Order: sequence, then C-alpha cells, then structure tokens
Amino acid sequence: MRVLVEEAVSKARDTSSLAGGALAVLPDPSDERIRTSAERLISTARRSVSLALPYRAPTSGCAGVQSLTTLMDRLRQINAAGVTVRILGGPGILDDPHVRRHLDQCGPDTGLHLRISGQRHQGVVIVDESIALLNAEFGRAGRQSLTVRVPAVLRALDTLYTGAWSKATPAAYYRRIFVRSRNEMTRRVLESLFSGSTDEAAAQALGLSVRTYRRHVAGLMQELGAGSRFQAGARAVELGLLEPQLAAG
Repeated sequence: MRVLVEEAVSKARDTSSLAGGALAVLPDPSDERIRTSAERLISTARRSVSLALPYRAPTSGCAGVQSLTTLMDRLRQINAAGVTVRILGGPGILDDPHVRRHLDQCGPDTGLHLRISGQRHQGVVIVDESIALLNAEFGRAGRQSLTVRVPAVLRALDTLYTGAWSKATPAAYYRRIFVRSRNEMTRRVLESLFSGSTDEAAAQALGLSVRTYRRHVAGLMQELGAGSRFQAGARAVELGLLEPQLAAG
C-alpha cells in the first residue's frame, strides 16, 4: 500500500500528465478536514463504499476513529438507500459502543458489513470504484490526504482492499471468538495451533480425544477465516486474542 501511495503522490505532482485534478494532495491536513472530506465523499455514493480505518485504538485521537459515530450514522443512511458498505477496522473498533449497537442492528442481508483485521493498514475510502480518499504517511512528504480518480490507481487500491477484506474476520465471528478466547480450553487450543503442535500431541496435552480436539479446531478456523491451523493461531495473535509471548511459550 505504501509503495502505491508514494507512486500516486509522485504522479500527482506531475501536473503535465494528470490534468483536471485526477489526483489532489492536501499537505498535512487537519483531522477536521479529513473527516469532512470523508463524509462528503461517502454522501455521494450510489452503489458501494469500502472504508478502511487506520489500525489504532479508539482512544488514540485518530480522526477516523473519533468520528465513528458520525461516520456510522452516515453509512447507515446510505446503506438504507441501497448502497453496499464494507468497513474494515482493527480489533479496537468494537470497543466503541456506538459501533457495537450498529452491528447488532445489521443482519447479514442488510448490505452493511464489518470485518476485523489484525494487519496494519492505511485509512482509505473508496466510493463506487470511481474515487478514493487516502489518509496516510506518504514517504518523505509526511502525512497527507490524497483524493484519487486515476482508474489504474483506483483498481490497484480496490484490489488491495479486497485482498485485506478476504483475510479479515467478520465482526460477528470476532465477537464470538473473543468471548470464547477468554475460556481456558479455547486459549490453549489457539496456543497449540500457533505452536504447530500435531493434533495428537495437542489433544493429549489438553486431555481431549483427537476427534473432540479437531472439532474445536474446525470451529476456530471457520470463525477466524483461516485456511490452515498455523494461520488460525497467527491470526489469533494478530487480533489480540492470544498474547504473542504466551503463544511462544
């Protein structure tokens, strides 16, 4: 993502090749300016909105997270009008009671989807696959906000977003597995997955039959969206369900 962003900034400064403001850079924008720009852009959506919030805790002072209440209200409004909405956030997003309330009101068929990712990502809003707003570190240029209308860059951004989305955990699954991870047995199964223990060895250590252990593993892998046992353990660490030092021990 960072390489792509830096290339976009470079192109934005080449005014001879990008006429008409196809890329507009706002140097060192204030939080309020970013928030206003994002809300304005979201309001223009007719088909789809893909939103990735920076990986930060709600108390970090990040404009994207501080304005979650307003953003969620706006996203619910456009979703009610038939716009498909995807929201990608870090585990801390569910600490916000407003987000949890919205999540409780959104069924799987509403067209408003929230997934939790343990990966670090930049803030981005992509609307109707035709315009995007990035808020990120742009190499030597520092933190900037970038409006993108260049088709090639938009396609690349959408591909990156879709890739991150496919690897993220649906919020409803995350909430369930977060509660389950407080259970000693679930935590130990996750530790076994992360350490690469064989099913037989892990089952014996946990005092379970191999069949029962594998049933635990299958459920956790599904909820974590993992394609392998080790990936499930690694994703549990990424999502804060398992402490790295405990998993390593």
